[in-house]
Amino acid sequence: MFPIFLGEPVSPEMLEATLAELDVTVQLLEDRFLQNKTFLTGPHISLADLVAITELMHPVGAGCQVFEGRPRLAAWRQRVEAAVGEDLFREAHEVILKAKDSPPADPTIKQKLMPLVLAMIQ
Repeated sequence: MFPIFLGEPVSPEMLEATLAELDVTVQLLEDRFLQNKTFLTGPHISLADLVAITELMHPVGAGCQVFEGRPRLAAWRQRVEAAVGEDLFREAHEVILKAKDSPPADPTIKQKLMPLVLAMIQ
């Protein structure tokens, strides 16, 4: 999300590596935690579900189709959204989901954040 916020391009190599890591992480979430349960910790929504869905919505906000081709994960997302309520779910993720359509950060903020962001993504 930082490159999008700062209006900086991401190298194809960095993007490929990041997407591969995301795929492994999402598969781990499905296989080890979600398994065949309704929610991550069992039959009821928990803080674990709320934290996980928030993390997964970041790449969605950047344009990654995290839930595409993953019916088990997509069904879990729908259950989380239903448990929270569609309006609250949308409100909670509104800023993240609009990030890719937002203008880059103010140049002053960008100048201050750039060294930190570059250190994180390199």
